[in-house]
Amino acid sequence: MDKLIGKTFVISGMSIEIVSDNGERYETRNITTKETIFFNKSVLQNAIKLGKAEEISELNNKK
Repeated sequence: MDKLIGKTFVISGMSIEIVSDNGERYETRNITTKETIFFNKSVLQNAIKLGKAEEISELNNKK
């Protein structure tokens, strides 16, 4: 799922951009607060599969 790097998602009310693959975790950036957040890969991938995380295509297209 390295195709996620550079994409933006909404999860748990946060807009996050996936910055890099950091082993077992993804390094992400909260777009609003500019904070770095690390997500366990399986947690993020399961949230996407279950519809708990939604890709924001408008922000991805502006880059």
